[in-house]
Amino acid sequence: MDTPFGPDGLPAAFEGGVWRSHDRSFSWDGMNWVPTPRSSAAGPWLIRLGTVVFMVALLGYAIYTTVATNTEFAVGYYIGAVVFFAILLVVYRFAGRWGWFGMVIRAGCFLLAALKILTLVVHHPAA
Repeated sequence: MDTPFGPDGLPAAFEGGVWRSHDRSFSWDGMNWVPTPRSSAAGPWLIRLGTVVFMVALLGYAIYTTVATNTEFAVGYYIGAVVFFAILLVVYRFAGRWGWFGMVIRAGCFLLAALKILTLVVHHPAA
C-alpha cells in the first residue's frame, strides 16, 4: 500500500497485520478496501446461554421423571439413555476424520439418535 489512507480519506491504522480504515469498517486486502465483517450484537454468549438453559431444563425433566416414578427400572432406563447418547457423540466426533466413510457413519449416528428419541418418547417407564 503506497499511502496509509482509508477509503474515507482519513489515515488508516495498521493493527493485527492488516491496514484498517479510520473507523475500522474497512480493511485493505492488498488490492482494494473491503468491508470488515461485523460480529453479531448478541455474540456467542447468547448461544451458550440458550444451550445452558436447554441442558438445565432437560436435566431437571430427567431428574423429576426419575424421582417421580420411584422405580429402579426408570433410573437404569435413563442412565442407559445418557450412556447411549454419550457413546454416540464420541463416535460422531471421531467419524468426522474418516472422509466419505465418516459421513456414512455420521448419518447412521443421526438415524440411531432419532430411533432412540422415538423409543424414549413412545416406551417411557411406567409411572
